[in-house]
Amino acid sequence: MDASLGRAPTVAIVINPSKFPDLAVTKAEVEVASRRFNWGDPLWFETNIEDSGVAAARSALAHAPDLVCVMGGDGTVRAVASVLRGATVPCGLLPSGTGNLLARNLGIPVDSLPDALEIAFLGQTRPIDVGLATFDDGEERAFMVMGGVGLDAAIMEQTDGELKKKVGWGAYVVAGGATMFRAGFGVTLSVDGEEHTSGECLMLLACNCSSVVANIQLASGAQVNDGNLDLVMLRPNAVAGWVGVAIDLATRMRNGMASLGQWSGREFRFDLDRPVLAEIDGDPVGLTRTGRFGVDPGGLLVRLPVPARI
Repeated sequence: MDASLGRAPTVAIVINPSKFPDLAVTKAEVEVASRRFNWGDPLWFETNIEDSGVAAARSALAHAPDLVCVMGGDGTVRAVASVLRGATVPCGLLPSGTGNLLARNLGIPVDSLPDALEIAFLGQTRPIDVGLATFDDGEERAFMVMGGVGLDAAIMEQTDGELKKKVGWGAYVVAGGATMFRAGFGVTLSVDGEEHTSGECLMLLACNCSSVVANIQLASGAQVNDGNLDLVMLRPNAVAGWVGVAIDLATRMRNGMASLGQWSGREFRFDLDRPVLAEIDGDPVGLTRTGRFGVDPGGLLVRLPVPARI
């Protein structure tokens, strides 16, 4: 009970109903937990095909809750985070879906709703960074885990949704096998205002977290609360290059075999020699030739376990 206000604190929950086979049972479980932890009855806001979560999050925020929780996959988390960015209301993560990449990086359980609810209601509030991406269309988009162009976007676009539901990460492997040997593209890259490199590559990936797929530490050392992004450049051009990538990943070395390059910074700008697919947090956003990745340090408040991983 919030003694200063004479009422129980309120929680608004943005939920993607497509992720839950029995929505009524799921809602009942959340409502029981809310009462157990002395919170008021949850306010529910559902996403739909036309709204990935932005409108639902705005409606939730308009009710001035003490906490906004997200029940859905990475896309729903990104949509809600884009609305809560800069707000004083913390965000609780109640994961569902295949990826749940932000939750995994923050140490929030992805396979136990009761544990995730306990963290949301009783955990500590901490600020984390929000990534920002701008492509040819000029729209600035927020992301929580990654934004990129090239191979990653092609894999996301070609991943079969039904296969993903059945085999999880394996669906990305299937899609990757069809794209990993495609031709690269020319890139000119600047880091924090200084031109850094030019050449051929297969992927540019701006990472807000170290683990961006299948618990692989692709962006070694990246922290979600360090005020920076880490940009990973993939540049093999033959089978031997992919061997180098495997070694770089296994050893967490960067730049040693010219397979993976990695830079840390506040702003990255790139120019490509042809249009290439772009994505943010796994959602394809079309073709682009230019772009910018930036960061809003501490832009989102989240509820974390005690003790927190970050």
